[in-house]
Amino acid sequence: MPQSYASHAHHPVPTYIAGVLWLLGLLSLLGWSWLGWQTFSAGIYLLLLSIAPLIASGRSYVTRLQDRIIQLEMKVRCAEVLPAGDDAKLRSLTPKQVVALRFASDEELGALLDRAVRERLSPGDIKQAVQHWRADELRA
Repeated sequence: MPQSYASHAHHPVPTYIAGVLWLLGLLSLLGWSWLGWQTFSAGIYLLLLSIAPLIASGRSYVTRLQDRIIQLEMKVRCAEVLPAGDDAKLRSLTPKQVVALRFASDEELGALLDRAVRERLSPGDIKQAVQHWRADELRA
């Protein structure tokens, strides 16, 4: 299926949700122990619960790192595609706005960058304004 605004959404699990689930699991495991339901599967359950926050925080780290790489990619792309000096406009945008611009085709990038700076478009508004979607198939 071709990527578009409607199909590209990336929804990482927030770290606090993994922490809450871990805490609930730990409380239930303590309840099992208190009731005397000590089994081998409970030990495995505790092991899995102990690594859940690590997995969630690792996912958060990967997403933040990828956003930094996309910002660098956009600086290089704007320097190549836009007239000299226009790439400096990226500095007035937030990291999330710059990341949202990556979906714009080379032909519409300059106009959309100008509009994003002038109208202070949100990342969602920037993505919706893209006419010719440039898919990002490498997002982790």
